[in-house]
Amino acid sequence: MPKLNKKICRFDPWGLYYDGVSNLNKKKFDEAISIFDNLISKIDPSGIVHSYKIYPPNCPGQCCALISKLSKLQKYWLIKAYGNRGVCLGYKKEYKEAINDFDDVLKIDNRNIKSLHNKAHIRLINKDFESAINDLTKIILIDPKHSKSYLKRSMAYREIGELQKSRKDLENYKHFTLTK
Repeated sequence: MPKLNKKICRFDPWGLYYDGVSNLNKKKFDEAISIFDNLISKIDPSGIVHSYKIYPPNCPGQCCALISKLSKLQKYWLIKAYGNRGVCLGYKKEYKEAINDFDDVLKIDNRNIKSLHNKAHIRLINKDFESAINDLTKIILIDPKHSKSYLKRSMAYREIGELQKSRKDLENYKHFTLTK
């Protein structure tokens, strides 16, 4: 019977992902970011998703064509890696980089509520209320019963003096929270 080689050199996305999440949970953000960087470079070595930022804004179709060539599995892992790396960057108060990662998730899945919600949260922290309102409105269009979005949008409306809109969103928040 042949001996099994215990040092199997293979790429294990689950292992990398869970190591990254474990470090995130332990608030070891730099280590988690490094692991998510590694996962991203293994899944998308040519940087298709992230490099889209360098393309001129007048040819967005190029991004969609390139991203559509990624497999469902690649897209799945990139969403996980970019999303969690963005969370780590947010905790480190590296907000611009965090938003870039959430935007990368949205290039793959433009209906990703978690990334829209995380972007809105960072924008609220930075008092960019108009952009937060736009992100929260997108979430509500995707999921009209997403109560947290009504609450956060209500707070943003209140901050910019739109009190009637703030009250209406607060009522929606209460309605959807009580009906769960």
